[in-house]
Order: sequence, then C-alpha cells, then structure tokens
Amino acid sequence: MTPGLEPHGQEIPVVGSGSAGMPKEAGASQLMLLRLGARWFALEVGAIVEVALKGIVTRVPTAPSHVLGVASLRGRLVTVVSLERLLGDTGEGNENGATLPRLVVVRDDACEMAVIAEEIYGMTEHVPGLDHGGERSLDLPGFVGEEFDWKENRVYLLDVPLLVASAAQLAGIFSPSEQMDT
Repeated sequence: MTPGLEPHGQEIPVVGSGSAGMPKEAGASQLMLLRLGARWFALEVGAIVEVALKGIVTRVPTAPSHVLGVASLRGRLVTVVSLERLLGDTGEGNENGATLPRLVVVRDDACEMAVIAEEIYGMTEHVPGLDHGGERSLDLPGFVGEEFDWKENRVYLLDVPLLVASAAQLAGIFSPSEQMDT
C-alpha cells in the first residue's frame, strides 16, 4: 500500500519518496501539492487532518469575504477559507459555487479550517532552504513560507500556523492571550 492520505478509500500517491514513504534526504519534509486556479500550493502533510472530496459550504451572514462559509464534515463544522482572497486576489473562481471540488482540512493546535483545492497532485519531498528556482515574490503574505519550482510550476509553501492565524485575525478572532492584552 502506498503511504499517504487516503480520503474516502482513495490513495494519494507519494511522489519522490524513499522506501516506506520516508524522505530520502535529511531535513526533507513531506508536502502535499494542490492546485487552485492557476496556482500551486504545498502543505506539510503533518498539518493535514483530512481531504474531503466534495463539500457543501454554507455561507455565514456578515462573515469576511475570505471566509466562504462552513462545511459539515463527519459531524463537526469546519470554516472554509479562500486562499485566493487571503492572497489578495479578487477573482471569482470556482470558490463561489455551493459545491466545491475538494476541501483540505488543516489544523494548528486546536484551530481547524479548510482550504479549497481543484486538484491534488499527491505528495513530494522537499528540502527547505535550498535554492529551488528563484527569489521570493515581494507581494506575498507572511503565511507563504517559501516558493519553489516544481514541474515548470511555481509552488507556494504555506505555513499552516501563520495561515490559520492570518485567517483568524482578518476575521477579528484572536487568541485568549491577545484578547486579555487589549
């Protein structure tokens, strides 16, 4: 069996991994590659809770524009956010539909949220800090930890703790310690 996430019985292939799915190089991490529109993103596998193949997203009145709504996944409500809007794009892509292609649920501590993926390539290993094809774009938010080239595509490695914190802060949600400081 190929190691990896297995949403609803479907295996996601591990690309470029060593035996038993372990990274070949010291310091390498396993990343899941996903596409939204023309952009490719990567998430560390350890931050991914699940991949839901389809999800009905219910809009929440007065929610900020980057919060698309909530989805019910196995009896719990998960906030669905728009990566495009968090990156500053105002494009009206597939995110506006009531049914979305895939929801990738990520977690940082007790906070859980979902991002949309139109396509999931699978997993690949990545060695952070190596020159992976160019300099960092200046206009990217802090939750994009690194950029690298993969199969002639620019990939944005998302830092899940910063992504969750950015989405929460834009929604006016702060941690208990931040609320006590204000």
